[in-house]
Amino acid sequence: MRIVFVSPNRLLHDQWNKAIENNTKISNIYFEKEIENFNFLEEDIILFDYDNLNEFLSFALKGRVLCLSSKLDNINGFKLLKQGVKGYGNNYMTPMNLKEAIKVIKSDKVWVNPDLMKFIIENSTLSKLVKYDDKIDGLSQRELDVSKFVSKGFTNKEIAQELDITERTIKAHISTIFQKLQIKDRVTLGIMMKEYLNS
Repeated sequence: MRIVFVSPNRLLHDQWNKAIENNTKISNIYFEKEIENFNFLEEDIILFDYDNLNEFLSFALKGRVLCLSSKLDNINGFKLLKQGVKGYGNNYMTPMNLKEAIKVIKSDKVWVNPDLMKFIIENSTLSKLVKYDDKIDGLSQRELDVSKFVSKGFTNKEIAQELDITERTIKAHISTIFQKLQIKDRVTLGIMMKEYLNS
């Protein structure tokens, strides 16, 4: 796997670099001409500076793109996901959050910030992605509780605080929920839960 940084801003390259393991191969792209000539691969994870290079996004979409912007906009983020980006977040998110986003995208799932996730779930009629699935009836009460908080856009840490259990336990519940419902990401779970609660 290769990580590709795409931004004319060298400070962003430095910031992103803090989230990357030492043994990971990184390719740095600074200029528009380089984007046009670069051979993006399907397995690449691409950190893309949307603020400065949005008109060149189509070149990068061959790989798994994490679109980063300092002016986050939920409608724009939603459109980008429909175009095929695998994630949408802040250019200057903490290295810990960026590492988590990369990990999610690496496992072929979609990563979005909590605000956008809440927006997608609330406006799920826009997406027509998922309908309520009767497999939800097979969740335990605790798994149902966790799922409801996910559908409200809560993070694992926030859910753990609400339910007074460890974050690790929340992760285990979410993993089981994904298996039972045969889904891969929190956005899909959130939309399913919205359908379930409204059915």
